[in-house]
Amino acid sequence: MTRTQATGAFAAIGGPIAAIVLLASSPAARADELTDLRASQEHLRANQELLQKRIDQLSQAPPPGAPGVYVPGFGPETRPPSAPVTVGSFPRSFLIPGTETSLRIGGFANGSVLWYLKGAAVGGALNSQGGNVNETFTGGQGGTGNLASIPLNNTVGHSRSSAVALSGKESRLLFDARTPTAWGEAKAYIEIDFSQSNTNTINNNTTVVASGWNTRFRKGYATLGGLLAGQETGILRDPDADAEFVDSGGAASSAGRARQAQVKYTLQGPYGTVWTAGIEQPNPQLNGPFGAASNGTNAIPNIAACSVTGNTVANLPATTACLGNAAFFDPLKSAWPEAIGTARINQPWGHLQVGFVLRSDQLNDGQYLDQKFVGYGGTISGDVHPFSGTPGPLGKDDLGFGTSGGVNIGGQIANGAGLNTNFGRTLNVPGFGFVNPLTNAQWNTTNSATRRAYDRVVHSSSPHTQSGWIWYQHWWTDNLRSTIEASGVYNHLNTNLVGQNTANNKLLTMSHINLFWSPVAFIDFGLEYAWGHRGTVANFKGDAYTLEGQMRVRF
Repeated sequence: MTRTQATGAFAAIGGPIAAIVLLASSPAARADELTDLRASQEHLRANQELLQKRIDQLSQAPPPGAPGVYVPGFGPETRPPSAPVTVGSFPRSFLIPGTETSLRIGGFANGSVLWYLKGAAVGGALNSQGGNVNETFTGGQGGTGNLASIPLNNTVGHSRSSAVALSGKESRLLFDARTPTAWGEAKAYIEIDFSQSNTNTINNNTTVVASGWNTRFRKGYATLGGLLAGQETGILRDPDADAEFVDSGGAASSAGRARQAQVKYTLQGPYGTVWTAGIEQPNPQLNGPFGAASNGTNAIPNIAACSVTGNTVANLPATTACLGNAAFFDPLKSAWPEAIGTARINQPWGHLQVGFVLRSDQLNDGQYLDQKFVGYGGTISGDVHPFSGTPGPLGKDDLGFGTSGGVNIGGQIANGAGLNTNFGRTLNVPGFGFVNPLTNAQWNTTNSATRRAYDRVVHSSSPHTQSGWIWYQHWWTDNLRSTIEASGVYNHLNTNLVGQNTANNKLLTMSHINLFWSPVAFIDFGLEYAWGHRGTVANFKGDAYTLEGQMRVRF
């Protein structure tokens, strides 16, 4: 027998013998070996899962030299080829170690120089004819800025309304955390800035030695899948139809509130459609004899109002709050939330959105006045890229537009009118003659016969509001662009109720033209000229002209 044959014969005989020995081994030995095999299998499975997670995370980073995902407002995202595995699930985010939550900390630092060539809002000095610039309007004269308060051309304040304001209070900070769940993505979002209106006495002389700007809560909301609850951009609002401004006050008007507490649900449909429905915090609003008011205008808690004409009663304490007329004659009461729905379609050429809102207001002075009103309105807005697909910067040109209308629409159309009422005005009351609430002590006496008779002759009505805006943005180069914009809002106010006065605006218009230069994707330098026009129900007018510069660095 050869050596090879001997070896084969030994293997043939030895294999069965080894199997017999193994089968004949003790049960304890077999159990230990089975446990070791299972442990090895679990270890192998764990290594495979870890390897798959690393592959998934690394796959989010672009290959070396390849452009990243384009982030609106920031340009292409750039990450090094050796991006760590802690890269988050969405642009500019990172994965919090030990969790599945991706977090982005962002915002921008902003500096502006605003020159009111004409039309800066006055302060309270010199019988409300002095003081510039009102701290509320250091960011611009647009619709949420100085526009509604432009000094009228026939006032003393208008002749001294040239002023300069430098500010950094629009700087912003945000936190965006997102976590995948079996119910969809969960998101927590918080955003703050430093643009709180500082027109009270606590912050006097904020520019003398050191500024005293306060932090302002802008947004804070939670989402799970399509459900959102918290404070976010108003449901009716269409930010993609808004122009790019240096002026933080923006256009004269737009549909929806800039930010509001809400609950909404968003559904992604076919063919680029998006459907949203929800409710918002009610904000009743009126236009009365002394101007516009909302129930957000409050006195200091636990301090009674003395009189609309001042603390003229000798026995009242010095701490008694004296309110302005518009706030003093505010019988508004919050009722049902405002119901809103929108439908939108997104396409490569741009987008189109329509929306509808249903709301209610109530006048109730706690005595004998109780009136209820329904408001409603609609809007259509969008943008179009007229040269979509064209190579070069021209392909980024954009045309935006929108129009809104409603009845008793209030703030759902920016600078829109609330219900009209003659409450607070001198009225001819049967049995009592002409009753002036400013001077009649019985009117301000609880449950008096005078108050009962006065409330019976209070009349109110629902006004109509229309607004519109249009703008065009042209890209000169990949980092140089300009926008020209025009917008306006008109309120049909009942002067038989509110009277002929200068406190209620019937017409507000704005025009902007600007130039932005972005030397890098996240830095903007802007220069903008703006003209604002204000017209009151008494046909007195005011105009403001501003030149504003800006530097902004986003992160």
